[in-house]
Amino acid sequence: MTMTMFASRRGVLAGLAVSLCATLAPVSGALAQDAVADFYRGKTVTIYVGFGPGGGYDLYGRLASDYLGQYIPGNPDVIVENMPGAGGRLAAQYLYAVAPKDGTALSVVVQSVAMDSATGAIPGNIDAARFNAIGRMTANYELGITWHTTGIETFDDTLTTPVAFASTGAGSASAFVPLMLNDLEGTQYKIIQGYEGVASARLALESGEVDAMMAGLAGLQSSNPEWINDGIVNVIWQLSTAPHPDFPDVPAIGQLGETEDEQAMFRLVAGAADIGRALITTPDVPQDRVDALRAAFDAMAADPAFIEAAAQRNLDLDILSGAALQEVIHSQMDVSDEAIDLTRSYVLAQ
Repeated sequence: MTMTMFASRRGVLAGLAVSLCATLAPVSGALAQDAVADFYRGKTVTIYVGFGPGGGYDLYGRLASDYLGQYIPGNPDVIVENMPGAGGRLAAQYLYAVAPKDGTALSVVVQSVAMDSATGAIPGNIDAARFNAIGRMTANYELGITWHTTGIETFDDTLTTPVAFASTGAGSASAFVPLMLNDLEGTQYKIIQGYEGVASARLALESGEVDAMMAGLAGLQSSNPEWINDGIVNVIWQLSTAPHPDFPDVPAIGQLGETEDEQAMFRLVAGAADIGRALITTPDVPQDRVDALRAAFDAMAADPAFIEAAAQRNLDLDILSGAALQEVIHSQMDVSDEAIDLTRSYVLAQ
């Protein structure tokens, strides 16, 4: 056999191999799709929400439950189960350690999950990077706001004027963020703890019992849009890594800090905005089901009916794919041990 003949035959065999692979790939993909459909058919997928009914996490969870099932192969029923406790951390702990790891347990996870995991705020030595991200429905900017009659209109005003700040308790962002700002930026917040939730803090703000509070932008736009639109409250800072387009001149917490450690601390606590209202599933779910859930999320997010339903419910959409969300979670946890230790002293303060 000549070298020319051998080369020619080798080329033919290579061509046949490529052709065979091209033929088998769709078949293999179809078989995987059928297997996922067989698994989900007749099952119920539960979206766990770590907060009570009616709040932002719950509203987005119920929006997803209305549409996601029709795009998951096998069309399972999708329901919401509220599991309030420990500022959303109880549900995160349940999803990590107890929930079935088969793709039937999802959660609109507490947006501080990366920081909570890094600092140990979630009991059980949880590694948030092991969750499988499915997709983000919206970023969620938490805002520091003051009532219009206080005369406290900007962040700089809080450097010279004492401010009574409503907090839902030690360990919550409404406690540790103003405390960090006091220590690292020189603000003068007097943190008033004990408010049961955002609703009671809002009543305290309206009545003049406190000067300031922290509230999610999405929640305000849904329940009290006039507060911002009509200047009833002043936005003095935003818990985010970059300013929201509506507040380009309001300081973003994630851009503050003098030293590298301080900057890393602020980025860690502010990164929650980038996770926002997002769907995740447990660790160790088979990859074909993770892929199917991510594809279902993408299809849901592009559905005009889903988009219209969000608009009717006054829920903003700022979609991020599951793969991109996974990168966000990983990047937020890529912080020095020194910065984590310093942040922990605030997050776990009693």
